[in-house]
Amino acid sequence: MCLLHCGPTGVEAIKNLVLGGIHSFTLVDDANVTAKDLGNNFFVHQDDLGKSRASAVAAHLHSLNHSVKGSFVDERVDDVVNQNPYFFKDFTVVVASNVSGSTLSKLDQVCRSTGVSLVSLNTHGLVGTVRTSKTEQTILEAKPEEHDFDFRVNKPWPELLAFARKFAGGNFKALTETQRARVPWAVTLINAFDEMQTSRPPQEYPMNSKEYRWTSEDRSQIKSIIKKQFMDASAQTKELGDAALPENCGEALSHARHAWKPPGVVPSPLLETLSDAKLDNLTCETDIFWFLLAGLREFLTPSETPSSPSSSWKENLNEMPLEGSIPDMTSTTEWYVALQKLYRDKAHADAAAVCVCAKRLLVAAGRSASDITDDDARFFCKHAVNAHVIRWRTVEDELKWANGAGAEVAKKLNDSDPTVVHCAARYVVGRAVDVFLETRGRFPGSSVSVNALQIKEKSNASNGIDQEMTDMEHVSFGGKCDVPGDTIALRSIVETLLNDIGVEGNPGSALDDLTTEAVRCAGGEPHAVAAVVGGIGAQEVIKLVTQQFTPCAHTLVYDAAKAVTATVL
Repeated sequence: MCLLHCGPTGVEAIKNLVLGGIHSFTLVDDANVTAKDLGNNFFVHQDDLGKSRASAVAAHLHSLNHSVKGSFVDERVDDVVNQNPYFFKDFTVVVASNVSGSTLSKLDQVCRSTGVSLVSLNTHGLVGTVRTSKTEQTILEAKPEEHDFDFRVNKPWPELLAFARKFAGGNFKALTETQRARVPWAVTLINAFDEMQTSRPPQEYPMNSKEYRWTSEDRSQIKSIIKKQFMDASAQTKELGDAALPENCGEALSHARHAWKPPGVVPSPLLETLSDAKLDNLTCETDIFWFLLAGLREFLTPSETPSSPSSSWKENLNEMPLEGSIPDMTSTTEWYVALQKLYRDKAHADAAAVCVCAKRLLVAAGRSASDITDDDARFFCKHAVNAHVIRWRTVEDELKWANGAGAEVAKKLNDSDPTVVHCAARYVVGRAVDVFLETRGRFPGSSVSVNALQIKEKSNASNGIDQEMTDMEHVSFGGKCDVPGDTIALRSIVETLLNDIGVEGNPGSALDDLTTEAVRCAGGEPHAVAAVVGGIGAQEVIKLVTQQFTPCAHTLVYDAAKAVTATVL
């Protein structure tokens, strides 16, 4: 990976990645270590004063993990991006720390053209932002916090139903007390649902269809059937009542929701992904993910023409491929393993069907069917319920308020949640600070140094600003801070940005409190804030590289003063 600028934010991010064991890193920074660095950057020491900051940070990072290779480049970030864009083509991910908007926009174009992931991190005072960027990222291993198993208890396949009936009716009563207490609860639910369904007259919609609406009476009835199975099988249980019900009966009652849950429903996010235009334009260059996704769509809609599904294909879906895993439950080892094998075999059969469809599409696109293996299909089907794709808005569009960026920020500034409004206002002020920095060569609230003036002169010359005006401004400042003047100038920029997106008034106190605070920060990068932003940035890098979990597809704003976060774009 590559890190641009070795300030505390970027260094905190790469520190986490080095400790995690990345292959290698390259640091790009032309600055030397100053006394200011000693106050907020733990990866430079007193002995490093006056030395190359990139060199010092690289040495200290390497000491954390000697198996990670490290290198550095003593060049200005802007020069590398503008003059040597091919420098970035061999990296997996580029982390840009406190890089100006114009440079970040060019870097984003370079990274997209070479397939490199970009993570932008910014810390200014008590506010930080994290933004990821990439042309496209396919997500399969989303690893959601909550996972609900798919038991198909209300629509079992023949083998599962045959296994369950070994424990139904007279067979259940013939078991010993100990054996009845070890019948898997999934089997109990299958039998209870089967009994309930067969006891009712034919209905317009089957009880396991998504159209059928379960009533509270229905839910109570199936729970009563579960209890009755155990009560009727044992005189002792019947005499003592609920207190004598075995543990597996309690498990069946607590999981009774699976009886009224529609089987194998395709989640809405996946439906949207299955409608992606890319599925209808598969080529030999298309990633395997899309062939498997197209195979899944065929599996779900076998009656449709795969290459050109009708507009109503979503209305006639089959069940999702079975995921195939089951949780621990009270049971004998023999019965549990037998049940587990039934689910696994069904999952493999479904995956094989998806694989056949995907291989046919591979061949049609001019590729070899062997490009997809059975293991590929099984892995895909195991996680298919979470399959989706993320596409990012370009940095250039964001800076120009294009492609819906301005409308999205305006919407957030008028959100009903005050935290969202506040973070959106923070974002707009941050954009204003970036404009101020690029046009004046310094942060609002900071003193005008000779170096800053030189940068500003170069920027003004490129923007056609009268140089005489620049010199007069420098003389009037006398090298000191002009907090009132900077506040007025920054507020003017904020007003312009708000007008550009059609927002009136003073949302989130952007024109007074937040602007004043931004000037007071004077470009400061407190380590406490940088550590949080860097930590979040490192997590996003891991998501992008491993393609596990879901990366943040929006600009995340972190306000340390209020300890809140919100996504803005």
